[in-house]
Amino acid sequence: MKRLGIPLTFLLALVLATGSTPSYHPPTKAVAFGGVLLDGGSFNFNNYLGSTPVILNFWALWGEPCNKEAELLEKIHRSYGDRLAVIGVNVQDFEENARAFAIEHNISYPIVLDGTADIAWIYQVKHLPTTFFIDSSGRIVAIHRGPLKAGQLDRYIKLLLETQVSGEN
Repeated sequence: MKRLGIPLTFLLALVLATGSTPSYHPPTKAVAFGGVLLDGGSFNFNNYLGSTPVILNFWALWGEPCNKEAELLEKIHRSYGDRLAVIGVNVQDFEENARAFAIEHNISYPIVLDGTADIAWIYQVKHLPTTFFIDSSGRIVAIHRGPLKAGQLDRYIKLLLETQVSGEN
């Protein structure tokens, strides 16, 4: 959590010095990252790029919306199998608490631990939950800030899969 303090201190100093907040510019292409999975294994995002569309969901335990969203994402993960990857990024929770949550909710998609919020920082995540919809070439097709409802998730997946079929880049 200390590492997150430096960027926030810098941002506050910038706001005070200029009187305005810097513009928000999330990435338009997926940024590769690695990390430790909740099950203790290694994760490399490059293994997904170029092979499958991805739903990349940043979340934390303290938000009830994140809890409900995890159940929706698990249903998508089980329904789409290899045609669509669901990846969770747990931001700044204690590992044992995140693991207990995943067990309680029967989550089987990979969850990357981001205890220092470095991955969230790379993706310019300002609020949790935030979900990125990424095509297999790595292009970010859509970003949803806030909790996803089933109908919204279905529309984003349709857009993501249509982009794959049409080959838009």
